[in-house]
Amino acid sequence: MTFDPFDDLLPPPVDEPPATIIPYVPRPHFIPLHASKKRWLFVVAHRRAGKTVALCNHLVRAALENPRVHPPPRYAYVGPSFDQVKDLCWAYLKHYAGGVPGVRFLEGELTVIFLSGATIRLYGGGQAYERIRGIYLDGAVLDEYPLLNPRAWTSVVRPTLADYRGFAVISGTSNGDDHFHAVKLRAEDDEAWDIFDIKITDTGEYALKYEEQKELTRDMPPDEYAREMLNAFDAPVEGAYYTDAMNALQTQGRVGSVPINLSGNLITGWDIGIHDFTCIWVFQIVGKSIHFVDYIEDRGHKADHYLQLLDQRAKAWGVPFRAHILPHDVEHREWGSGQSRRATLMDGTPVPVLTADRVNDADGVSAVRGVLGVAWFDAERCRRGLARLRGYKKSKFGTPVHDDSSHGADAMKTVATGLPLVTALSSSLSLGGRLRRRIRGLV
Repeated sequence: MTFDPFDDLLPPPVDEPPATIIPYVPRPHFIPLHASKKRWLFVVAHRRAGKTVALCNHLVRAALENPRVHPPPRYAYVGPSFDQVKDLCWAYLKHYAGGVPGVRFLEGELTVIFLSGATIRLYGGGQAYERIRGIYLDGAVLDEYPLLNPRAWTSVVRPTLADYRGFAVISGTSNGDDHFHAVKLRAEDDEAWDIFDIKITDTGEYALKYEEQKELTRDMPPDEYAREMLNAFDAPVEGAYYTDAMNALQTQGRVGSVPINLSGNLITGWDIGIHDFTCIWVFQIVGKSIHFVDYIEDRGHKADHYLQLLDQRAKAWGVPFRAHILPHDVEHREWGSGQSRRATLMDGTPVPVLTADRVNDADGVSAVRGVLGVAWFDAERCRRGLARLRGYKKSKFGTPVHDDSSHGADAMKTVATGLPLVTALSSSLSLGGRLRRRIRGLV
């Protein structure tokens, strides 16, 4: 051993603080979620998958790893009821964070305070999420999202994450084609999101024993099992107009891969909005059937944006457009110019522009049902449009609900009510009288 005369001048060694060990072992199907680097996470998981445990620990880890001192980091868990957050999440937080040095639990506030000053607070029931309005957050979990008001995310939680670019997890179990599914559809088109679709077939025996899984298939109605265990979103919502027609599409195999007919023409049916969605169905007439080959949906753009998109598709497919069908309200004249919206929107396009007849709600729904009876849909390109048709529903007063789904459904109504105009435009579209009679016969 070498003697160093300066040893006694060095400061005594400082022991590193022991690592904080949380008694949580993630199930394999949640490891990718914890490893994600994306800011926004969408999680749909089957019942008993262990989702709530995973999300509580996701928040605990985030709070412990955040190095910011001032202002102290804040995290929130938003659930549908006070009982749910109190009986489940609060118990999980106390169990898994209970061994963290210096941690405090404020039972009355359902708040965890770590030694660093970071906090996790639970919000559950009614309008509890409104208490978040105006504060800042570093991360939030909105669990059982189908049971939450969608404004909890868009109007309240999302703005709170802006200051420190916080993250969010929107999670739940499928409840059919609702606002939770709408988030999934948007997330699929946005690279900023990670999507975790955890079915019972993905979790082996880590969640439920195979024997129990088998018994569930016997004890649960098939549609309920499909939603709650297989994450199926295609079950129509209560009051949906096209339940039978959409079910027939699936059972008859008319949703799948629909190739472009290179010897035919393309036709579009529109619903136009600026602040709301503009929705466009792209279809072809093939024999006695109508093939829907694409669906476009966006907001905040003028008509030339959509015409350019359509032109790009036509060139890529090598098939020309034969006509654009617009809804009846494009004939209204603008106050300033005196021109119709149709002239303003479609000025300069070489494709014939047709205006569908105005019909009442009942006749429009009947016309769409007739079209759906002879329709085929490309499953991938029309994915969002099919979701809009499934989600189109009536209110408790019996009138159509005006929401995200209604725009895609109105574009389909434009298709249905504009088909006779296409027939009159050209007999070369293979839309003969027999097809028209067949559609009318299904109305």
